[in-house]
Amino acid sequence: MKTPKIIIHKILFLVISLVLFSACEREETLQPKNIFENGDSESTTELDQYLKTTFRDPYGSIIHYKFVDQFIDPTKSATPPRLEVVKPVSELIEQAWIQPYNVASDQGESFLNQYFPAEIVILGSPIFNSNGTITLGIADSGVRVTLTQANDFIVGGDNTAWTIQTFRTLHHEFAHIIDQTFQFDIESFFNISKDNYTSSGTWFTISETEAIERGMVTPYATSAPGEDFAETIAFIITTDPAEFESKYLDTSTCTTQACTDGKNRIREKYDRVIKYMNEDVGIDLLVLRDEFLKSIN
Repeated sequence: MKTPKIIIHKILFLVISLVLFSACEREETLQPKNIFENGDSESTTELDQYLKTTFRDPYGSIIHYKFVDQFIDPTKSATPPRLEVVKPVSELIEQAWIQPYNVASDQGESFLNQYFPAEIVILGSPIFNSNGTITLGIADSGVRVTLTQANDFIVGGDNTAWTIQTFRTLHHEFAHIIDQTFQFDIESFFNISKDNYTSSGTWFTISETEAIERGMVTPYATSAPGEDFAETIAFIITTDPAEFESKYLDTSTCTTQACTDGKNRIREKYDRVIKYMNEDVGIDLLVLRDEFLKSIN
């Protein structure tokens, strides 16, 4: 059973006089757009030349940080990033995404030369939807990935928490692209916890403890098997292995059978995605994790 390419909303509790929701989205296939439209000449600013030599030349990927409205639905809104955060955030994309994949892939740099998204959009804020929800990340069928909340990055400050949250979202979205490209057996993955997924639009009522008891690493993972797959990969990559073992795999700390059963299901998913990434995609997920964590410490 493959996850359909429709918009999927991911909901988080944000208490600001009302409850807002967050999301990751997967939309219909897009075609990459030329960064230079209407006969504009290529920018020679230091920033744009850096983006060209670091992303466009080796990976064919354009980093968009201007003209926000053309990259989001007209019914939604977002703010552009502050200019001073664009380069350090882009450097993190290279450091915490590209370089770890280059080390972990059995193809080296050739893997991302072929599969890196053609466009990365950097937004300063979340995407504010017309229904009161917010979107934290978008993967557009292998063509475009959108990074949000760049304005929360503190230039010269401690950005560890921001980096983990942001790259957890990016690795989640890239997992969707990998799924679409290499056709993970999502049906067999679904069968591990088939009776424990939530009904549409209700996953945000699930606590973290209950999610683990259901065999998923986060409440959002309970929303659909495709999201469960992407969350499992993203959390393996971005979580210290000792913490992941203790929180999601170690049944000796369980005081209920539900906890034991849930962690055993997570263990089975953990083993499956590592095997899939290694054998079908050519990525050593544990090396990828180690390289990611090394890059942010």
